Amino acid sequence: MSRTTERTREKILEAGFHLFFREGYARASIDMIAAEAGITKRTLYNHFDSKDQLLDAVLASQTQRSLARFQEWTGRKGDTIAGFLDQLFAKTSLWANGTRWRGSGFTRLSMELADLPGHPARRTAARHKAGVEKWMEGQFRLRGSLEPARDARILALILEGALSLTLISGNRDYIPQARWAALKLLGGEARRPIKSKGGSARQK
Repeated sequence: MSRTTERTREKILEAGFHLFFREGYARASIDMIAAEAGITKRTLYNHFDSKDQLLDAVLASQTQRSLARFQEWTGRKGDTIAGFLDQLFAKTSLWANGTRWRGSGFTRLSMELADLPGHPARRTAARHKAGVEKWMEGQFRLRGSLEPARDARILALILEGALSLTLISGNRDYIPQARWAALKLLGGEARRPIKSKGGSARQK
């Protein structure tokens, strides 16, 4: 791929990102995206066969950026679990208080395609969410969690729930409440596994 071709593709992805995340999948047309990218619709179709394919490529391109943002937010590797959670929710709160905040684009676009479970963008969004959860698992493991996968699943539920309710209600108070819940459930430094009646380990 030539540098010019690569740059054109990047412009299309950038335009698609801005319009899909701002307007939603249904309202963002190919004509709008081509105009935003400063190219003709024909040129756009030289790179992407359909709007569906373009959306999938946009989400795939955003996955690494999103993970990089999480890493930047919680970059102090020596932090405790509580410190990691504090950083994560503090930055999430700042993000959600931005004047143009519209929630997680991956979540919003997935919900817009809820009746199309086989859509490639749905699969890409699912991989993204799984990747974020895997990253959370690594952060818990790094900080001494005894059950990092379980803790990551709990954190993903709390964070995703808070962001969804904030978007629906417009009430930013869900995020500090989510921070409290995460610290209450996950903030201990070495929660000791205990045996359930069935003999399997669980945590206090």
